[in-house]
Parts: sequence; C-alpha cells; structure tokens
Amino acid sequence: MPKIDFLPDNKVFESESGETVLDTAARNGIPHVNACGGEGKCTTCRFLVLEGIDNCSPETEKERALKNKAHTTDEFRLACQTTITGNITVRRLVLNKEDIESVSERSVSGRLGETKKIAILFSDIRGFTPFSEKLTPYDVVFILNRYFNRMVKVIEDNNGNVDNYIGDGMVAIFGLHGEDNPAEFAVKSALGMCAEIDDMKPYLKTMYGQDFDIGVGVHWGEAVVGDIGSGKSKRLTAIGDAMNFASRVESANKQFQSRVLISEETHEEIKDTLVIKDFMRTNLPGIDGRVTLYEVEDINFKSERENDNEFMEDNIVWNKTFEVASFLDSPQQVCKIKREDILVVKIEDNFFALNDKCPHAYLSLQGSDIDMKNETIWCRWHKSAFCYKTGEVREWMKISNFQKMLGKIGLNAEAQEISNMEQIPVDVYKTKQQDGFVWVGIEQQNKSGE
Repeated sequence: MPKIDFLPDNKVFESESGETVLDTAARNGIPHVNACGGEGKCTTCRFLVLEGIDNCSPETEKERALKNKAHTTDEFRLACQTTITGNITVRRLVLNKEDIESVSERSVSGRLGETKKIAILFSDIRGFTPFSEKLTPYDVVFILNRYFNRMVKVIEDNNGNVDNYIGDGMVAIFGLHGEDNPAEFAVKSALGMCAEIDDMKPYLKTMYGQDFDIGVGVHWGEAVVGDIGSGKSKRLTAIGDAMNFASRVESANKQFQSRVLISEETHEEIKDTLVIKDFMRTNLPGIDGRVTLYEVEDINFKSERENDNEFMEDNIVWNKTFEVASFLDSPQQVCKIKREDILVVKIEDNFFALNDKCPHAYLSLQGSDIDMKNETIWCRWHKSAFCYKTGEVREWMKISNFQKMLGKIGLNAEAQEISNMEQIPVDVYKTKQQDGFVWVGIEQQNKSGE
C-alpha cells in the first residue's frame, strides 16, 4: 500500500485504496482540521505536498473551484479531495492549539459546519419607536416580552427555532435540524405572527391608546450551519448570504406597505401551496440585480398533526379541540382554528362555541359571565350581551334608560355614540363530543366565499 508521511507529526501511515488523505489522517488520529466535514466546501484541510506530487490524484472540480478562490499553487491540495497512488510526504497547514482543539471539539459535537438548505424568517415591528417613546421603560419591556411570547410560540409550534433577537426584531430558522417542510412552516409562521399581532392590537389600543404592526420576510436558501461562538455563548446557528438576503426581503415590506413578503426562491419551492396577493420586481440594498418578491395572503398547508385533528362531514370541517374532562376545571377555553380564536364554553352538559372576540373592540370574551336563564354571554369589557346559541345581540354596551334618553336628544355624547353604532352579532359554530373530545364544526365556504 502507498504511504503518507505526515509532518510535523513525523508519523507514517498506509493509505487504503480509494481512501482520501483526510480519511487516512482521521483513521490514525492525526488532528487534521476540516471545517466543512470533508465535503469539499472549504479550504481548512489543505496541505502542502513536499514529495510525491505526481502520486496524487487529479484535482476534482470542487478542489479547483476552491483553490481558485484561495489563490494557491499546485503543491497545495485539499485532503478531503485527494487520493494517492504512491508514497507522499505532506505538511499540514493548520497546526496551532486552537485548530487542534477545533478538531477535538468537532469529534464531540459534529457541528463544526455544514451547508444546508433552510428557510429563514426575519420579523420587525413597524412603528414601535414612536409607540415606545410615550411609555416607561418598564412598560416597553413588558410589551416586548408579551409580544415575543406570542411570536415564539407560533414559530415553535411550526417546527422553527428562534435564532436571535435584534432589538424589537427577531430571526427564526426552519429546517435547522432537518425537519420536514421548512419553507411551508416558515410561511405559515409568518401568517400566524400577523394573526397574533392583530389579536394584540385591541389590547394595546385599550391599554395604551395606540398599537403597532409587523413586517415579516421569508427566504429559502443555502447557508452554513454550525456551532458559532465559544464557552457558554456557543450556539447552533446559520451564516451566509441567505441570512442577509432574508433580512432585505423583510425590509422591503416598508417600501411596499405589505406584511408578509417571500423571495422568489421560497415561491418556487412551495408555490403550489400559496395564495399570492401581489408580486413586485425591485432592487434590494446590497443585492446585485433586480429580484422578484411575492406578497403572501394565505397558505394551503397542514401538518400531519392538523390533518389528524380534523375531518369533513356534510360540508362541515370538524376540528378537535379539548378533552371533555378538562372542562370540569376550566368551563371556558380558547382554541385557534385557521388563525381564528374560538371560545368553547361548557354550560351544564352542553358545549357551545363562538368567536372569542367581542365585535365591538375585538377583546377576548373568555372569562365573561354566562346567564343561563337568558342564554347569553356578557362581554366583560363593554357589557354587551350575545346569545351563545345564535350569536345575536341581546344588549349592546348596556347603559341606563336615562342615559339612552339623553343620547337621543344629544345631551350625552357617549350614549349618542353607542346608540348610533352598528350592533354586530358574534359568530357561533357547531359542536359535538366524539372520542372524549369536543369538536368544533366550521361550515366550508365555496370558492366564491358565499
């Protein structure tokens, strides 16, 4: 067998047929650095051939491309791409303590670096600076934490990993650990995040007199995934042009007054599942040439769990919600179905489901008083009463008869405003018990929306 003399180790080992120099080094405990894992995607395993250059295999296409970038000479070869037919003497080019520790770490973690196709989500709050300027620092931190709690749950529920927080912005990665359907879950998360901020707005308006919105960008591309950092701050993350591009996609929401934009690469990957609202050709800062971005309205994608938790019967889509037994301790529970919050209420032995948002200010009805005699639920925010069976309005922002009279003759502005408001019923849904769970049924709309 041909032999390799490794310097400065002064160790000689036989190389098996078809085995690369890197394989021979690894098999014999030579600490030869290879940041990409020996996939021919970096130059950290390069070595200098001192003797026997003619016994080395021809350069591979990968090796030629990398050597051109590194501007090396013929005597420099990549250990992961080179096999031998005769004896050679080589000198490793990464020799210091940090490099050797890096190899040792890689043997433990296996995450020094690899190239992966991932979906990257960037989000940013719109108008948060003027919003926060009027609040105390404590309120700002409180609101941000409340906001991030909601957004992180959406991301993690869709198999994503929050990578970083940047002020009031956030970066999430999908497919970091090889999860299925990363692009679909990233777009689904983006839409879910918009639904969550819409759900927060009434609360913000009520508590602080103002609200804010968000912009989200999603890109599908190749990035280097590995452990970055040192000590306790080391973490698995992704780096590369794809991360920068995703950030630019998100920033374009400001220009186009949109909420969810995706790159052309994302669109091509999952276009059959998307409902596109609009598209635009534009230039992005730091990106060569014009690019196409798509504004997403919806996505027709369900996870395996969602498919297991719903079925259609007589044009009604039934969705599994909570265990029947759980209502003994919590008679009012809220679930999310197609980004809508549904309040499920147990009254005696029956279950009723209605939209959780009061039609007046879109605040949660959960925790409101139930009047079984009159079959109503009283909004705890504005004292409006709705029939929990039909959704009809029984009382709209209850005020005294005297206030109503003053309103009619224009002597009470608040009462006059209430009397002039449109009284909007609350949406109600069918329910049934099956397999120990409460199921909520939503009538399927046809394509015309009728």
